[in-house]
Amino acid sequence: MCHPAVFTAIGVGGGAAGTAGTLAVLSNVGLAGLSIMQAKSAQQAQNALADQAYQDKQTQIKDNRMTVQLEAIQKSNALSQEFLRRQATNRALLSPSGIGQSNSFEAAMQYNKSQYHQELNAVAINETRRNADLAYASQESRIELQSTKIATRSAFQQALIKGVTTVATSASGLKGASGSSQAVGSSSANFSNYTAADQALSTSSSFMKRFNT
Repeated sequence: MCHPAVFTAIGVGGGAAGTAGTLAVLSNVGLAGLSIMQAKSAQQAQNALADQAYQDKQTQIKDNRMTVQLEAIQKSNALSQEFLRRQATNRALLSPSGIGQSNSFEAAMQYNKSQYHQELNAVAINETRRNADLAYASQESRIELQSTKIATRSAFQQALIKGVTTVATSASGLKGASGSSQAVGSSSANFSNYTAADQALSTSSSFMKRFNT
C-alpha cells in the first residue's frame, strides 16, 4: 500500500491536467492574437470604404462646381444677348420718331443697362451661394472621413487592449501552472489526517530529501 504522503506528493493525473491547462492557455493566446488581427483588418477595410466614399463625394462636388460655373456663364451670355436686343429695339423704335437723341431715348437706354447689370448681379450672387454650399459640403465630407477614421482607430485600440490583457492574463496563468509544486510532509493539506506513524515518516529527513523539500 502506498504511503499517503507519497501518494499526495506524486498526485493523480497531474501531468495530464497540467498539459490540458497549458493548451487552454495557449488557445486563449491564439484567440486573442486572432481577434487583434481581425480588428486590424476591419479597421483597414472600413478606412478604405471611408476613403472611397470621400473621393466619390469630392469628385461629385468638383463636377457640381463646373456645372454651376457653366450655368452662370450661359445665363450671363443670355442676359448680354437680351440686353443688346433691347438696345437695338429701342434704337429702331425711337430713332425714326426723331427722339433718338432726346432725354427719353437716353432714359430708355440707361434703364435697359441698369436692368442688365441687376440681372448679372443676381446671377453672380446665385453662383456664389451655390459655390458656398459646395464648399460646406466638401468640408463636411472631410470631417466625416476624419470622424470615421478616429472611430475605427478607437475600435482597434480597444480590441488591442483587450487582446493584450488576455495574453498577459493567460501568460500569468501559464507561469503559475508551470511553477507550482505539490506540498508534501507537514505542508501537505492532508497532514492532519495522517496517523502518528505516517506523520513521523512524512517529516523524516530521508523522505523530505527524496522529494526535494
